[in-house]
Amino acid sequence: MASGKQTPRQKMIGMMYLVLTALLALNVSKEILDAFVTVNAGLENTGVGIDKDIRALYAEFDARKSVDPLRVQDNWEKAQQAKKLSKDINTYIDLLKKRLIRETEGFSNHEEDTIRLQFVDAKDNYDIPTNILIGPSEDGSNGEARILKQKLEAYENQLLSLLEPDTRKAMNLNIDTRDPVNEPELKTWELKTFYHSPLAASVALLSKIQDDVKSAESDVVDALLRETEADIIPFDTVAARIVAQSNYVLLDENYEADIFLAAFNKTLKPQIYIGDYDPATGKMRGAFDSVNVEQGIGKYLVHASSEGIKQYNGVINMRTPKGQMMRFPFQSEYIVARPALTVSAIKMNVMYAGLENPISVSVPGIPNEKLRVSIDNGVLTPKGNGEYMVTKTKPGTANIQVVAEIDGKVRNMGSMKFRVKPLPKPVARLSCLSSPAGTITKAQLIACPGIIPYYDPNFEFNANAKVVSFSVEQQSNGASSEVKCEGASIPQNVKQNFSRLRRGERVTFTNIKAMGADGNVVSLDDITYRVL
Repeated sequence: MASGKQTPRQKMIGMMYLVLTALLALNVSKEILDAFVTVNAGLENTGVGIDKDIRALYAEFDARKSVDPLRVQDNWEKAQQAKKLSKDINTYIDLLKKRLIRETEGFSNHEEDTIRLQFVDAKDNYDIPTNILIGPSEDGSNGEARILKQKLEAYENQLLSLLEPDTRKAMNLNIDTRDPVNEPELKTWELKTFYHSPLAASVALLSKIQDDVKSAESDVVDALLRETEADIIPFDTVAARIVAQSNYVLLDENYEADIFLAAFNKTLKPQIYIGDYDPATGKMRGAFDSVNVEQGIGKYLVHASSEGIKQYNGVINMRTPKGQMMRFPFQSEYIVARPALTVSAIKMNVMYAGLENPISVSVPGIPNEKLRVSIDNGVLTPKGNGEYMVTKTKPGTANIQVVAEIDGKVRNMGSMKFRVKPLPKPVARLSCLSSPAGTITKAQLIACPGIIPYYDPNFEFNANAKVVSFSVEQQSNGASSEVKCEGASIPQNVKQNFSRLRRGERVTFTNIKAMGADGNVVSLDDITYRVL
């Protein structure tokens, strides 16, 4: 871009300009107008491609500035000036194109902002565009074309002033505003470019000029970027960088890290040493290891054979083409730990068959979303934040297995076994009393609705049971009776029997069957009450 030769993109823009010139020499027919529209669309697409390249150049400038601001800052600021100059003139040309469409088509309320050239009816009108661009003067000096020419010339001079003299001499920006030679009827650039040009052609020509402006910006920014490369190592202050695959390493795994210069060059191979570096002498003290270097990046590989914090340091040596040895000390550390798995029951250290058993799972240093948890007895349902609900277990044992996805690999984090116990048997009592046995008045006994089962208050789980059947035995006036009942309620005929009870006589509820929270029916202990 910094020479007299044209880039492929510049050649393409030039070819489109030749097509425009040829079209202008023909009579303006519908087909010719459509061709102008097509050429304009191609030029606008070319401009989009140039914009993408320019953004990449500015991104590269920002990256270099972040690494070495002292070296890059001056040219970076010049590049920002180039960006502003280009933005200003492109904005001017955009407004000029919109004005041409607005006044030629007779738009109002900024309709020209949304319509495309192909849908404009007055594409063949040349009087209004000529009046705007050329004006009343015979040489175009009183029209917008003269203002555009002056802006283009100022833009080119300001861009070139941003470059060093040697770079400036070799630079060809391809912004041509020269007046034609040996063309007496079209003696100025303004007349040659825009005189008697229909709207479609004028807009296409302005799009071509915008592409030239963008190409000039790209050339200058690229040249400014290359001016920062004073040597094979482009920065005089370069910091060592260490990028580890992970600073958390499991026992018997490998610690792997990339050690490189922030602005490295693939054609130069640095020397990287791990050990005790003495900055005073520029040499290593004692035993040290070298690191294999591939395309400017050192690959450091060490086996994690013991636990703890592992620190290491060293130096990167880089020799410049001028023979100067540049040294860049570095230091880093990593942690070696055994695989640590934590699986715990939230409420108790056992699980119960048939209940919802909440557990939490975590592995220090590894996010919960990287863990995969499975169980061999029951169903495991994730609840978020490392918590799970275990259901549908059977008595015996349940093994919780955990693996983790680390650096794209699945690694075993370990497992933990839980005892799965049957649900404890509930205790029965009369619903009107708080104890499963004892004394009761005849009135209380007659008014009592029925029998309820309950679990020990120390049982941490939320579990409910219900009585499905029972029998009532009572001793009254020396005679005994037994009545079988379904459900949990005391039938009315049984309550009538209670009315014959005397003080000191007993009532026993036997054969109590209850369905536990796990769905199983179990036999409960008898309960006996003495009448007061």
